[in-house]
Amino acid sequence: MVDENLFGLTREVVLEILKETSKVMQEFKRNFLDKYDVSISNKLLSELVGKAFETSTSVILSKKLGYDVIKEHSDKEPDLFFTKIDKPLEVKITSTTSAWTGGEFSKRPFDYLLVSWSGNFDEFFVALVHLEKEDWQSRIQQQYYGPGFSKQKLFDKKGKIIFIGRLYKDDKGTVQLKRENIATNQLSI
Repeated sequence: MVDENLFGLTREVVLEILKETSKVMQEFKRNFLDKYDVSISNKLLSELVGKAFETSTSVILSKKLGYDVIKEHSDKEPDLFFTKIDKPLEVKITSTTSAWTGGEFSKRPFDYLLVSWSGNFDEFFVALVHLEKEDWQSRIQQQYYGPGFSKQKLFDKKGKIIFIGRLYKDDKGTVQLKRENIATNQLSI
């Protein structure tokens, strides 16, 4: 179980972080991708969304909390580190609505912000959850490096906090993940 107050996260704070992230990514799209007719994979875009999200989170939470929230500078460091409470927070970003990918050889349990994005970098799902190594499903047997954490597992996980978007079971009992447009506060179709 995670304590949302431990990290200073509320729906309003997460919305502020997402709006800044969205602004940065829309500028990148307009000034680089569109301007130069560049096409890049969603995997790479997710990396960029992650960097923008971590930077926005670091800046906004440092101001709101009154102490440094440091973003990572290398893969060996946690994505975000809350200096006053001496706690890391990992961020996992995906452009899918099915699962997040982790590090196969990461052995430490962490609190995670799980983010799914789409649209014009304006539709998001964000949940805070504590995960142990055994929560991640290894895919090394399928010759895929990163273990997965599915929306079904998130739905079943106790103690999660969903800030933006929604998880629910449809008429057939299948878990659905809906992103929310941060400008209109409407769930995606």
